[in-house]
Amino acid sequence: MSDIPRRPSRIAWLAPVAVNIPFGYLAVLPFGFVWYFLAQYPLAALGLTDRDPTDNDGVLPHLVLLTVTGLFLALWTAVNAMVRRRVVLPVRLYWTVAAALLLGPFVLIGVFPTGWEMWQASWGWL
Repeated sequence: MSDIPRRPSRIAWLAPVAVNIPFGYLAVLPFGFVWYFLAQYPLAALGLTDRDPTDNDGVLPHLVLLTVTGLFLALWTAVNAMVRRRVVLPVRLYWTVAAALLLGPFVLIGVFPTGWEMWQASWGWL
């Protein structure tokens, strides 16, 4: 037997991809809330964005949504930690791919706004 570590097979990537694509799909909404909060309060205070003149709810609803986003990220981390222990993949590469799959849909929708319409259309069955 050789002590040289083998390169992981492509099939080893199925579990992290299967776990993180649904998380990335669902992450669009919480990350959108985070962006809205940042645009309305800290970035607007710095003069980088303009506040929405109809936003008169105060900060409390945003803090609740940020808490939900924190819980979402905690769940994502816990699930990925469990999957990471079961697969034989390089640690740094695993977490880089997991983070890219989580942020990918949100970034794509930001770069290609028509993607938002497609994302909303996929919820038509609700």
